[in-house]
Amino acid sequence: MKNITRRTALAGILALAGTARVAAAAGAPAWPQRPVTLVVPFPPGGSNDVVARLVAQQLSASLGQPVVVENRPGANGNIGAGQVARAAPDGYTLLVSGNGQNAMNHGLYRQMPYDSRTSFNHVAQFATVPNALVVTEDFPARSLADLIRMAKEKPGSISFASPGSGSSGHLAMAMLARAAAIELMHVPYRGAAPAITDVIAGQVPLVMINVDVPLPHVRAGRLRVLAVTSEARNALYPDAPTVAESGFPGFSASGWIGLSAPAGLPPEITEKLAAAVANALRDPQIRERFAAGGYIPGDRGPADYARFIDAEIAKWGQVTRDLGITLE
Repeated sequence: MKNITRRTALAGILALAGTARVAAAAGAPAWPQRPVTLVVPFPPGGSNDVVARLVAQQLSASLGQPVVVENRPGANGNIGAGQVARAAPDGYTLLVSGNGQNAMNHGLYRQMPYDSRTSFNHVAQFATVPNALVVTEDFPARSLADLIRMAKEKPGSISFASPGSGSSGHLAMAMLARAAAIELMHVPYRGAAPAITDVIAGQVPLVMINVDVPLPHVRAGRLRVLAVTSEARNALYPDAPTVAESGFPGFSASGWIGLSAPAGLPPEITEKLAAAVANALRDPQIRERFAAGGYIPGDRGPADYARFIDAEIAKWGQVTRDLGITLE
């Protein structure tokens, strides 16, 4: 009789505890209750920044709170990403994650301020962004084959710009140079905007950069696209062949952009964010703006995006080891 009484009492205690948890959850304020900060770990003007601001507008409408974009550049994205990794996992500080800060850097830096596999809850992919090999209008090469021939005739005499050491443009061009057995001089910049500005000014004859950045200058006749790094031709430059078409089958080196949060983000917030991103990417205006910039909308939710990032870390780690590229 005493055992039954104890079991009954224990069941009552557990029931009361469950009721208390439900009541607490029901009484907890729904997220978000204040503005959300979206950290872009690169300067304004690049693809990460442009895509983040487009998506942020739609997220603000879906979430009912302002989604504010903040640029925190430095160390190829490590500064801003590291700050988000250390932030409270409450859904109010989020990261615009990408191939540089969340994949390539793990192979480039001997010491990282975070581990993309464990320091973040990866929420969703925004877009894929191919690179374009762009030259000044008066550059003698009219094709990738011409460029390779020129580089072989005078090894080390041709320089190329990129948005920074360790950027997707840098590594894509280094991969191509190795595949073509040519030697080029790398001129790194602190972001896409200053790189393209110096190329237009003739300070550097060519640049490997995200396809959207040179578009207005290509249309104005100041720059030309020799090739794109995606598996298929890009709609922005339908006449420009892929690197794969130009004699390097299987070559692919596209960037990508998405959304991540500090590890430990509650599942309900992760799900709400992922749903808001999916809703934003279905919006006709977003799709139109993406198409105009050459961005390919993402289709990866939390689990798929996390697996994709794991695979990208492995892929680019192998590339950086093969090329012998490291950063301090």
